[in-house]
Amino acid sequence: MKNGIYLTLILGVLFASLATDTPAQTDNSGADDNNGGYGRVYQSNGLAEATRSIQQNTQTQIQRAISQQAAANRSGKNPAGAANSSRKSQAFFTPAASGDNFKLIADTVGQDAEQRTLFRQLFADARRGFDAQLAPQGRKNNLAAAMTFFIATTVTIYNDAPEPTEEAQENLFQAISAMYDETPGIASVPNKDKEFLYDTYVSFAAIPLAFYAQAKQSNDKQMLDLAKVISGALLLEILKINPNDVRFEGNALKFKNTQPESQKPQITAPQQPAGNYGIAKYITGFDDGWKAVPDADYVRVTRNDTEVRLFYVNKEWDDSRPNTVEPNDHYWSRTVTPYFNVSNAQNWSGVEYPVIYFRQADAVDKQTGKRLFVTMKIVYDGGARVIVTAAPNKPAYQQQFAHPNDLNRMLNYNKFAVAAQDLAGTWTGGGGGGVEYYNAYGYQGMSAISTSDEFVFAANGSYQSTHNSANMSGGGARFAKLQYRGQFTVGDWDLTATNRVSGKAKKFWAQFQAVRGGFLLILTDSDYEPLRYTLFKSVRLTREYPASRGQSSPRDLHELF
Repeated sequence: MKNGIYLTLILGVLFASLATDTPAQTDNSGADDNNGGYGRVYQSNGLAEATRSIQQNTQTQIQRAISQQAAANRSGKNPAGAANSSRKSQAFFTPAASGDNFKLIADTVGQDAEQRTLFRQLFADARRGFDAQLAPQGRKNNLAAAMTFFIATTVTIYNDAPEPTEEAQENLFQAISAMYDETPGIASVPNKDKEFLYDTYVSFAAIPLAFYAQAKQSNDKQMLDLAKVISGALLLEILKINPNDVRFEGNALKFKNTQPESQKPQITAPQQPAGNYGIAKYITGFDDGWKAVPDADYVRVTRNDTEVRLFYVNKEWDDSRPNTVEPNDHYWSRTVTPYFNVSNAQNWSGVEYPVIYFRQADAVDKQTGKRLFVTMKIVYDGGARVIVTAAPNKPAYQQQFAHPNDLNRMLNYNKFAVAAQDLAGTWTGGGGGGVEYYNAYGYQGMSAISTSDEFVFAANGSYQSTHNSANMSGGGARFAKLQYRGQFTVGDWDLTATNRVSGKAKKFWAQFQAVRGGFLLILTDSDYEPLRYTLFKSVRLTREYPASRGQSSPRDLHELF
């Protein structure tokens, strides 16, 4: 893996094939339902059933196991670790004496004989190195160890983040071990099939790792983007995990929570000049009476005498929390006590999964002297999203929010209408890492993961958008670059662009979302809502574009790579 000449050969052959033998656009047909989602790699029925079960339950099982383990760690007990050390886990297997899994996997991924030979060598080398590292720990030939390696590698590369801590990787391993022991049918899967799955995880982790190592060594941004997109596509294809929804935080793997959609808002009239808000229509009135206005540190949502503050994700706050400090204490000191004098503070005492981070207290507003009932709820969704409420009294609060989780829906009130004057410029998103601290970009449920999307809107109503994508489904790695040019029109909550796919116009639901220092532009395909672009404005000169039909070509790919 560290042999520079060897990596150069692999990457050189891959880039050459991308420039000459890539289909016009990404195939989103998905994987074969009869083989657990691994394209043309044929497996036994037992393994196919097991992998389907794993794909359906990986995220839930890992979340539950990590939550249980965190509770055990707080109490000084670690049942998961003890259980796995006292008995033989179902994740272990006995290696087969014959067979060539790496040839089978390489034949699926490679597009020609030379690629397949190089991939086969890469996979075999990765397995030898991986086994050598695991042997002293007694975890060689263990599916949980291989899946831990796969997840840790792809999640880290997709987010271009520091390597997870040893404790984080150990917690993940224990959670996955428990998942395998609870997976129906895994005990009856033959050793040779378990070994195939083991080799698959190791091999598919080695692909983006090879690109990533070379990109870091040569400071090559284009290769880094490619490593990210391959990692994201593999996570979605192999484990059905949206790469935008997962990230290592501290000593645990964290998943986003799915939030329900709120009512469609209406614009409060009349609108005032944007001033320091940065957008023209910075007040949103909702049908249920709530009104949202962005502030420097949070969105202020009010109705009658109740105020809800939706604090923006704050990387400095998240990074500064020591493992020894509970989230409630850490964020309470930043979002409540600077504004209120509090007494009788109480944490949520209910036992539920996921863990509910909630605190309530009697309070006095430091500015007005008014007596209030204050609560704080932390929602981990791409970082800590802190929701603070201030109501006249406890009954008035409970009438609106009977359970702490009822506060989650308030996150949907961070939305503001778009205006053409606010769109002029370059908007960029995708590729892992950093839109609103954590990547907010969503291609949920799709086989294609776009490494980058760029929309350039000109003042004369013309636009250009460029989309680079990778597809790992159905066997083989496919890459494409799409570019569209045309005209656009804007309503409060929609944007219509001409000359999209097949030259047709496309309508997007459009909104701004407030974040620290500005706004994100969110465009959602009106015909297919899982296709969503979350874009931030970048500083770049804009120009007017002539309309032309979107296209993708080998020349585009050659220029990209």
